[in-house]
Parts: sequence; C-alpha cells; structure tokens
Amino acid sequence: MDLPTEWQVLGPFQIGTRGMNMIARGNETSKALIHAIEATWGADPLTRLGGFTKLSYDKTSKYYSSLGANGTVGWTLHEAETVTKSEHSVEVAITFQFPDVDWKFLQSIYGWSALQFQAWARGDLLIHASEPRAVVIFTDNVLEFFIDGEPYFGGDFYAYRRAPLVLQLDPGTHRIDVRLVRDVRAMGGKLPPSLRINIKAEFAAEKLAVLSDKMVLPEMVDGKLASHLGSVPVRNDSDDWIEIIGLESAENVLRYFPFSLEANTHWRLAPGQSRPLNFHISNMKTVNECFHFLLNFVIGESSFLHSCVVSFAITKRTLLEPHKYTFLHPSGTVSYAILQAPRAFDMTSSEELPILLNLHGAGLEADSDQVRHMLDSATNIGAWTVFPTGVTPWSGDDWHTWGFADVRAAVAALPLWIEEVGWTGPHAALDEWYVSGHSNGGQGTWFALSHQPDSVMAAAPVSGYSSIQAYVPYQFWTEMEPGLMAVLQNSLVSYRHELFVDNLAGIPILQQHGSNDDNVPVYHSRRLRQLIDGSGWSSKYVELLGMGHWFEGTMTTEAMCRFYDDISTVGRSKTTVPDNFSVVVPSSGDMRTRGGIQVDQLVSPDQLGRINVVQNKKSGTWSLRTSNIRRFHITRSKLQAKLPPAIDIDGSNPISLSPERASGQLSFVQSSDSSWSMTQDEHWRSLSQRYGSQLGALDAILRTKGPLMIQSQGSNTLKTALQVSRNLYQYFGADCPITESVDMDDTFPSNVISIYQGADTLPKISPTSPVEVDATKGICIRNAAGRQQCYPLTAGVGTLFLHPLPMERLQLVVWGFDEAGLRSASRLIPMLTGVGQPDFIVTGPECSWKGAAGVMAAGFFDASWNVSAASYLK
Repeated sequence: MDLPTEWQVLGPFQIGTRGMNMIARGNETSKALIHAIEATWGADPLTRLGGFTKLSYDKTSKYYSSLGANGTVGWTLHEAETVTKSEHSVEVAITFQFPDVDWKFLQSIYGWSALQFQAWARGDLLIHASEPRAVVIFTDNVLEFFIDGEPYFGGDFYAYRRAPLVLQLDPGTHRIDVRLVRDVRAMGGKLPPSLRINIKAEFAAEKLAVLSDKMVLPEMVDGKLASHLGSVPVRNDSDDWIEIIGLESAENVLRYFPFSLEANTHWRLAPGQSRPLNFHISNMKTVNECFHFLLNFVIGESSFLHSCVVSFAITKRTLLEPHKYTFLHPSGTVSYAILQAPRAFDMTSSEELPILLNLHGAGLEADSDQVRHMLDSATNIGAWTVFPTGVTPWSGDDWHTWGFADVRAAVAALPLWIEEVGWTGPHAALDEWYVSGHSNGGQGTWFALSHQPDSVMAAAPVSGYSSIQAYVPYQFWTEMEPGLMAVLQNSLVSYRHELFVDNLAGIPILQQHGSNDDNVPVYHSRRLRQLIDGSGWSSKYVELLGMGHWFEGTMTTEAMCRFYDDISTVGRSKTTVPDNFSVVVPSSGDMRTRGGIQVDQLVSPDQLGRINVVQNKKSGTWSLRTSNIRRFHITRSKLQAKLPPAIDIDGSNPISLSPERASGQLSFVQSSDSSWSMTQDEHWRSLSQRYGSQLGALDAILRTKGPLMIQSQGSNTLKTALQVSRNLYQYFGADCPITESVDMDDTFPSNVISIYQGADTLPKISPTSPVEVDATKGICIRNAAGRQQCYPLTAGVGTLFLHPLPMERLQLVVWGFDEAGLRSASRLIPMLTGVGQPDFIVTGPECSWKGAAGVMAAGFFDASWNVSAASYLK
C-alpha cells in the first residue's frame, strides 16, 4: 500500500471548538484532548458548494473565509513529515499550518478562540493487490473523513486506535478526503497554530482481530487475584457477521481452565464492528507467567468453527503496592481502577476508613507509573486511595455522566476486593469521600463537590478548569438566534460548576494552582474562590508562584500533604452542613443529596431548581423556600442533623414529621394549586413521568444499566448503526451490540438507540409522545401550549429524541428522511463533551454548513414528558 507524501489542502475556515490538552511538562504525558464541538453539528462552509469531495485542486480558485486575507483562502500543498511502510501497512504523519493568516492579530482580539480553524486535505491510498482486501484504517486526531466519496464520522480524535474503520477495498487508487479541525489546546497558544494528524492503513491479517495489547485485566496480589473480570477487544475484519461461541484451553493436555464467558450470552459482531469481550477468571490453582486460551467463533451462516489464540500475562503485586482491580461499569463494560490499600493504620482495626479519590488529568492511563506513584511520598494517608479511570484515558466525558458512574462503580467494588484478597484491616466507608484531582481531574473534583456534596468530606481541586463554557469560549460558533443558543447552553448547564457553588457550603476545600499555568489559566481557580466567598463559604487557596500546569510533585506539595494528613487527624467527623443551606440543581440524573434533600423533579427543565433551608434552632423545625421544584424527598441516612419535627414549605401549613407519619419515604410533591403535601405513594414513577436516570439532556442515554443496544431497521441503516457503535466504543469504551430488529423488548434491561430511515419506516413510539414522525404531516412537535408545529419531510431532514421505556430506561430515536438526514441526526448522538444536545432536535439540510444554526427545532421534555416552554421551534 502507498499513501502520498504531498497532500492537497483547502482552508482554513472558521470553526467554533473547545478542548483541553496535556502539554509536555517534565515527565508529563504529552497528549492532546481536542473537542471539535461545532463540527459535530456540521458547520462546514464548503457544503454550500456541494462539499469538498466535489471540488478539484485548482491553485487559482478562491473561497470565502473570515480567516483569510481579503476574506478568501485557496488551495495549498503540504508535505508529509514521515511516511512509514511495511509489507502490510503504510502510515503517514502530516502537520498543517497556514502562515498566511494573521493569527497574531486575531489572537489579540479574540484570544484562544482565534487560534482554531478547520480545513480539508486530500490524498490517495493505493492498494497493491490482485483481489479485494480488507483494509483497516486508523485516523489519529481526525473527526471526519471521506473515502471514495463515502462519509465517515467519528474517526479517532484522541488516537485511541481502539475501533478503527474496516473496509473491503478493490486494488487500485482510493481517494481520501480528511476534514481537519484544530483546537488551541492541541498545541497550546503557539503561533502560528498547527495541527498534526496520522493516517494508517493496514491489511487485515485475520477474520477476527484480537487486540491483546488493549486487554483489561486484574493484577495478582500476594498470590490472589484482585478481582475476577477481564475483557479483550475483538474486531470483525470479515464481510459477514461473526458470533463468539466460547473459550477453551489452548493446551493439548487437559488441565484446570479458569476462563469463561458469561452464561447465556451471545456475542455477535457486525462486519467491521469492534466490541470488548468480557470474560470471568476463576480462582487460579497455579500462577503462570503467561496464559493462553482459544477464542472460538463462527462466520455468517456457516457452522465451521474457527479459533484464534489469546495470550496475556497477569502482573504480580504485593498487597500494599498500588495495583489494578477490575469491575463492571454500569453499562456492563469491564473497567478498572488502581487501588492503594491503607498503609498507615493498624491492620487489625475494625473501624472503617474513608476513600480518597484521585481523578487523573486528560490523556493519562490510570495504570501509568505517573498515576500509580503520584502519591508515593504522602505516606500517612488514613484512607483507601482509589485512582479511577473514567473507563478511558480521557475519563469518558470529563468525569461527568459516564466518567463519574465509573467512579461510583470503582468504590462499590471495594467490598468484593476485601473478600477476594482476604483483607483483615480497616474496611471502607463507601459513602465518605475525600476527592482530589489535577487538570481535567480538578474539574471532575468540582463536579463531585457540586453534584454529590453529601458524600464529599473534603476536596482538593488542583489546576482544574471551572466549566466547559469558561475553558475556551464559544466565540467562533456560527451565529444563531438567542433562543436557540439558550437551548444549547441549557443542555450544558449541569456542567457549569460556577452556578452550583451554594452546594459547597460546609465542605472543606483546598484549591491549588500554578500562577504561570498556560494550559488551564489560574483565572479558573481565582474565579471559583471568589464565587465561593460570595456564597458565604470559603476555600483555602494556594497559588504557587511561577509554577506551571504540571511539575514533579504537583500532587504532593506541602499544602496537598496537609490535606492528606487531615484525613487522618480529622478522622471520622462528618462534614457539617450549615444550619441554613441551599440546594441548587439542574434537571440531571447525576445529582445526589445535599443536606439529606434530593430533588426528584423540576417544574420546568428550562431553569435551575433551588431549595433554601432555614433551621429554627429553638423548635428544630425546617422552613423551606423553593423555586422551580415539583417533587423532592429526604434521605434519612444522609441527614447530618436530627430529623425535624415538622417542615413548612413555601409558607404553607407545617407538615408534621412525627415518627408515626414519617415511618416511610419522606417524599413531598407540589400540587397544581402550588400547595405542598407529604406522600408515601411511590407509584408516580411510571412511563408518564420523567425521573431518576432519565433526567438530563440527550446524554442521559449514557446512564444505561447494561450494554447500550443499537437497533437497526435493516441493511440501509446498518452502516449508521455500525458507525454509532464504533464511536461509542472509541470514545467511551461502551459495548454496543447491534440487532437488525426494531421491535422493542420491554424485558431488555438497558437503554436502546433505535435507527430508522425513510418515510416508509417510521419510529415505533408511544402515541402520547410530543414528537411524532408522520408520513403525511412530517416531523411534528407538540409545543407547551398543546399545538403542533410540523416540518415537512424533505431531503436532508432528520430528528433524534429521547423516549421513555419501562424500568427507568430510555430509548434514543434517530430517524432520517433520507441518507443525508440520517447522517445529520446520527452525528449528534453523544460522543464529545460540550456539544450541547438537548432532549430533541430536528435537523435540516442547512446544518451541514450552518451547524447548530441550521436546526429547525430543539428543546427539552419536562417531568411529564411534555415539551418545555423555552424550547426552540422555528
């Protein structure tokens, strides 16, 4: 195979993005986290001209661009830095720069936002073969590309190389058109800005590829497995479906075999699909240096049994070394964390010790030496120290819905570890956390503080950014109506930590930041310190003069070591919630209790909810004043004070909480006349009500209990289903089985993504749904006033929206009138953070060049699954 040394490039053009990176500082990992947010919506100006694929290289042609001199840009030629070839593969690395743009002036006006751009590059892949071959395509730091005019969205923006594209290609020349999207965080603030990508093509070696180097395995602790779950990524490189049949010993001599698949599971892979294959490891009778097993599978309708060998080693550690244990993420994916068991306490003690959660920064593996040994010099930590992964080196979604679910699962798995290794020391207080984190992990620490405050005893965010919106501004997004922008921003409100500082009162907080940080400016910590002070609380603030984003010992400075020491000295004392406190919540399934109070439903998802609590010291009663609250409950186990004898809500008659009345669930609901009552009726949790894990924006679909099932109506949507599965595995590590049936099985335990195309194949949803796809009327939205707004079924129109299923589950319906409409809708399935997808969206052909500004409708569903008043209906 061959890839060119010279690439034809057209650009640059404006793009609105946001992202983070880890810039090399000493031994720090040098990787980039790049978020091409607006590109997810489309926003390619060349689409108005038919798209880049329709254009031919012409060095005299000019195209309108707000970045170029005289408002135009043209074609240029870029040379590859390296081209690496072998008998079976070829790889090219290219760095793109546009020195003719006056970047320095743009930056002086617009700051970091000005150093972002998009462009297109073209080259040819030449296949030297005598017959069609399966070719595996890796696209590092690329979001979108075309091969022979066929579009592929998702790529591999973070260079995971976990779920590449697999194509059956004929011998000869194949054109590759690559969309380039540059974020300032990829190369820092250097001038001129540049972007480096890698493209690799290799011939598939087998029908089933096994990625043994990406296996997730537990480690051996003093001769015992730390846990019993493992997984290995597998990829179907054939042109037919593959079904995994089982595992068996690779040894000729029959002996004890400790590996098995889950019982009654069917592992099927569509052509080109990648999935993580979970397996169980029994207690081992011998500890070998290396293990082997056969993975048996069949291809298509054939009964012929194929096998491939899986080989791996299990690392040995001592009990008090940082070591890896595995567990199931709520989605069913095998994940892992690094555990440092308590070292500084009497191992015969029966007391429980709290948990120190240390959240890593972007681009770091939790089992890297940097993370494992980050706290080695802090030897007096009186806690269980857990380094979660968030499933991926980028913590899935910035330690939010997906990533923090992994944190909770890592904590919940500790009792099983205690049992498996025979630990006799102090047990773990599973709901008492000290949280620290650096960079993106610092931001994750703010998320834990604001969303799960009753579990956080103290926290130390280090060099963390305050929110997605404040990190790199959305300055260069395509201009849109304020009402639509408000919807997009409201989709992200749960991650706007600045708005939730009232939830922090009473929790000890240490902030640490380097004054010369050019990755996450110190402004973020200074601003949050100011906001905390404005809320009536305070944090301990340490600004390290002259220090940057990362340096050796960042997490074990004098201030941080005092924070760890306080875990020992403060010991078991609970965080004190003030007598008077506030609970501030978005519509999100990630919120937990604050002062024992948990909000179940808001009146409207268009604004935050708030409860102000005043405790009468003399009588002990509580006075609550609510704003935009429909339903809440009090969790006794989370109360840090006595249960009040009575509460009054919004000035109503006091509600008695006497032992006779308060023996059951303490739930409170507001009636249509604005009066409040206590109820013990739990039957309100039904299909007609939105609650629990269903709450949030479109990313609520990630709150699944089991693998995300992707339903494809047939061959015309299988390509899209495969792309969705590939992207969710690439960016979240999510296992997404594909089924070619769209019939709904109410016994299936997890969330479902259903993909449809065409006016003759309409979504199967409840007739009470406020979103309807009708072959005659079009896509119809029933607004808050009960009137329908309909959008005709024309070329390029698509929609996606959430729909309730039994057992607190969700269905994400994705429909396109034609292939273009389905493409525009499906690319909005959650993949990158900061995009801002609300509960429902109607896309049109203008999205391809206007991005989100081309949306015809977007908005939210309230607690009764009705469209909210502030939704945007064009």
